[in-house]
Amino acid sequence: MLALRGALNTGRPMSEHGAIGEQLDFIGMDAEARAALRRLKPFVEAAIGPALEDFYGRIRANPATRAFFRDEAHIGTAQNRQARHWALITDADYSDAYVRGVRKIGETHARIGLEPRWYIAGYALILERLFADLLREDQPKGLLGRGRNVEETAKRMGALLKAVMLDMDFAISIYLDTLQAERDRLEAERRAAEREQNAMVSALGAALARISQGDLRARLDVPVAPEFEALKADFNSAMGSLEAAVAAASAVA
Repeated sequence: MLALRGALNTGRPMSEHGAIGEQLDFIGMDAEARAALRRLKPFVEAAIGPALEDFYGRIRANPATRAFFRDEAHIGTAQNRQARHWALITDADYSDAYVRGVRKIGETHARIGLEPRWYIAGYALILERLFADLLREDQPKGLLGRGRNVEETAKRMGALLKAVMLDMDFAISIYLDTLQAERDRLEAERRAAEREQNAMVSALGAALARISQGDLRARLDVPVAPEFEALKADFNSAMGSLEAAVAAASAVA
């Protein structure tokens, strides 16, 4: 997964990602498996609707998952998008279009805080339904039922399982990268704020040191971060008033 996380975020075309090619080879998603997956496309297109209905029914019934959706329209949109993504999966074409689809899923899950455990559970439930439907189609009951042999059914199920596991791997990798990017951004902002605060404290300390030595002309004359501009202006205004007051007192004396 670590290799894939780097490959999926390089911005290069999918065909150039050696790590993804290695993953496809290792899991056995070869030309034969891809062809088997493409032949499953009509089956998946017919079966995915009822499977998603069952899945989103569970989402509605579970307060933890229902909380990720604003209303029924939001659930319907998510369901339609997932159905379209299953069409991408059964294309068995690991191209840039596929990467964009997976990336959007992973980034969306990270943005809304949907933990991978819910994503994995969802795939498990959908696969359970698809496998059951596939077995009923391939191994019909009754004397007149003539289905595929067990080996062919196993190949079809294996191709679908591999495709789903790859899809899950890619999406979770992007999810983790998105979270890491956000952590890196927040850390960079924290460090920048710390540097700006230290610079302000240093400048203020230098000005106060001049004041302690009797220099009432001390001012904050160095660039400061925008959030410290008001403090700089107030300090300089106060010092100007103090200098004027002391000058007036000296004149009276």
